[in-house]
Amino acid sequence: MDFTPATFSVGSLSKATFNQGGAESTPTVKHGNLPVIGISMNYMKLGSYHQFHVRDRYIDAVTESGGLPLPIPCTGDPDLIDQYFDLIDALIIIGGQDYPPHLFGQEPHPTIDLTHPRRVASDLGFFTAVLNRGIPCLGICAGMQLMNIATGGQLIQHISPEAGERNGIRPCLENHYGDVLHPITITGGKWLPRIFESDTITVNSNHHQALHPGHIGQGFRVVATAPDGIIEAIEYDTPQFVLGIQWHPERLTDYRQRKTIFGLLIQQAIQSR
Repeated sequence: MDFTPATFSVGSLSKATFNQGGAESTPTVKHGNLPVIGISMNYMKLGSYHQFHVRDRYIDAVTESGGLPLPIPCTGDPDLIDQYFDLIDALIIIGGQDYPPHLFGQEPHPTIDLTHPRRVASDLGFFTAVLNRGIPCLGICAGMQLMNIATGGQLIQHISPEAGERNGIRPCLENHYGDVLHPITITGGKWLPRIFESDTITVNSNHHQALHPGHIGQGFRVVATAPDGIIEAIEYDTPQFVLGIQWHPERLTDYRQRKTIFGLLIQQAIQSR
């Protein structure tokens, strides 16, 4: 499968192309020896029971881009992680709730909404396996934040003007929370410039935490930012495909828009076999 750089502009993305629910028609995928894409899962109480959970959008985005999705239940067991990773060609660490701030040396902010410890241990184990095995990995929203934490970085626990300013502009939560659309600027790197024609694109966000610009994880570099200084993408500064993005491409209804990110992951999964 060849991945062709995008020939469309994403800077003009409108609300008409964004939807976080509902049915839609997607291109038919020809099945065969598809690359297996592991997808991390949430662990939470839904109704009366704790359940493993992953939104259908992640599954559909992988399938329509030419991959075989394999949701992996949360586990901190190294032996189980090894067995799961023997089955996959790449990993997606999905979005979710907040990671405990003791992991990066901070006390909890009043707004914190903690993810379950079972997922925390699992995600840390998964990402360790990613780096040890050298397989491609895409971190989405909280998944990008996990990448930063796991390599010694820190987070801004709640976006606010008090979180700091950049070029005289202070961060604003309303620009990033509630599935809002907003522009970002791609500032460098090797992955995002491959798939976006313009260095200014429009993305969708739903997060109240962010990477701390003064504490980026070891080996990562910032490759995209929002106008208010919030970090929107990081990549591992090695040949390995390890990309973290703060937005949610799986929620975009336009197939071509989703394919820019997920198609690149599929390509890298095939090449890394």
